[in-house]
Amino acid sequence: MELAQEYAERYPEMLIYLEDLKQIILEHIPETKFEGNSFYHHQSIREYPELYNKQLNLFWCGKQTPARICEIGFNAGHSAMLLLLASSATTFTVFDIGHHRYTQPCLNYIEHIFPQVAFEYIVGDSTLTMPTQMDGRQETYDLVHVDGGHSEFCATSDMKHADILLKPGGIMVVDDTDAPQINGLVESYLASGKYKVVDVLKTFGYPHRVIRKR
Repeated sequence: MELAQEYAERYPEMLIYLEDLKQIILEHIPETKFEGNSFYHHQSIREYPELYNKQLNLFWCGKQTPARICEIGFNAGHSAMLLLLASSATTFTVFDIGHHRYTQPCLNYIEHIFPQVAFEYIVGDSTLTMPTQMDGRQETYDLVHVDGGHSEFCATSDMKHADILLKPGGIMVVDDTDAPQINGLVESYLASGKYKVVDVLKTFGYPHRVIRKR
């Protein structure tokens, strides 16, 4: 089955989840305070059609993930939902700074709709929390989604620890690569020879890049 067709078949189910998440978000903040994600324009709940390829890529990445996922920057859980819809993963570890009032309720909802997955929520600045959480986790994750802070310092730290967590052959999805400092980090990982490009759909709006650990 083609990826787009498989995604389309799950879309009615996903629309229910999207509506439920939207209601949770609006119960906690005004629309203009909602951070950008994989479905909507930044600071709104207005759909952003240009993100379709990004959604398909995340759905595909989930299909490649047999057991363990880590996400740095959960926000309202839209990317987590896309990854888990297609995944057989049983563990999902979240590092999130916890600034938004809607994040914990949205995580609770994602836990509810994916009861087969064991969730772990580590709240705080990832540059401080991730270094304390590496013991016993090295090279145990199939996929790490890096969607945290955009500063070079934060992105450098997040990608460093994502690399520690990833198994050989594991996938790293790096979001917001329209930011030169983040895209430059991806290029440096590729230049090191330790990672290779994964051939996914070109993304628009809020682009990401997908690389695989050798």
